[in-house]
Amino acid sequence: MSPRSLLLFASAATLACSGAPVARPAKSAPARRSPPVLEVARQVVTPHESISVSELYERGEARARAGEWAAAAADLDRAYRLDSDGPLALGALFRAAEAWDLMKENERALERYEQVARRFPDHELGREALVRAMRLLCYLERWQRAGELADLFLTREREPRPFDAVVAFSSKALALVARGDDSAAMRFVERGRDLIESRGLDMAGKVPRDLAQLYYALAEVRRIRAERIKFTPLPPNFTQRFEERCQLLLDAQSAYSDTMRAYDSHWSAMAGFRVGELYQSLHTDVMQIEPPKAASDERKRQLFEGAMRLRYAVLLSKAKGMMEHTLAMAARTGESSAWVARAEQAKLEIERAQAREQAALDRLPYTRQELQAALDRLARGLAP
Repeated sequence: MSPRSLLLFASAATLACSGAPVARPAKSAPARRSPPVLEVARQVVTPHESISVSELYERGEARARAGEWAAAAADLDRAYRLDSDGPLALGALFRAAEAWDLMKENERALERYEQVARRFPDHELGREALVRAMRLLCYLERWQRAGELADLFLTREREPRPFDAVVAFSSKALALVARGDDSAAMRFVERGRDLIESRGLDMAGKVPRDLAQLYYALAEVRRIRAERIKFTPLPPNFTQRFEERCQLLLDAQSAYSDTMRAYDSHWSAMAGFRVGELYQSLHTDVMQIEPPKAASDERKRQLFEGAMRLRYAVLLSKAKGMMEHTLAMAARTGESSAWVARAEQAKLEIERAQAREQAALDRLPYTRQELQAALDRLARGLAP
């Protein structure tokens, strides 16, 4: 009790003990109460219905649970537009993005995911939206923007969830690959691979879809490094350089195969096309090798040409087989992305190349046995 309160109490007690009348305070007028504030839900009135924003949101949620994605997206988008700063704004915007995502309306989904991440960066849904935006950007092959969001995520999240971190590392790596910076890309790939190994994220058999993105980035780094090795002009250490390129090709193929283990038709189509392209590209490059100086006359040059065509025809066969495998997978799964069209076009080009190779062999005045003998001599380092 404060000193002032003690004095007031002591004074009142003294008066009471002395028998003096105690003055009663005059009755004051009752305090005027402010009128109650009524929270009225915002109503939406149209020629067809009158509904509140909360009811609109709840209806959108119910339609989403029923799998009515188009109707759900319309309700949730509308609820967000009508009260974009209200308590339901975050949920409405995120759930609308999700509905558009499930309908494969990638542009609309991406726009809303990015808006959630921008407006609500500290919320759990803001982080989830940022990760989903990176996935969609990589799906759409917008590598630069995916890398920008990866930078934002890695700056913002100090202890990200493992799979979210893998998405960010692979998005950044793919952005760097697109710029031709395979060394920097590989550093982010290795960060992702270290995380996968330490957390045991890649078990035998099918892998989670998010790992497909990282394995594809690894394969792309190896592809770039393989195709950087050229054979014109012919290097003095041709055999060594050819073996290096073949090893990088096989390493890239292995990573592309790991991409396919996610059983995601889009990433599988991308990976399948790339494998076929690796063999097709190698065939193109080796067939540009000029005859050696030892092939000093027309007969020897023809033998060299025939031996080369016979030896490397297998590369076209492998390329065609991979394109056919990719197209069969696309037909089985209903995949219809641009990568399928590329595989179809590549298959036609490979078939035309095979026809040209066969016609060129038929024009040469040598049997296959003679060409094979010349090929054996070339393998031993002798003149054709």
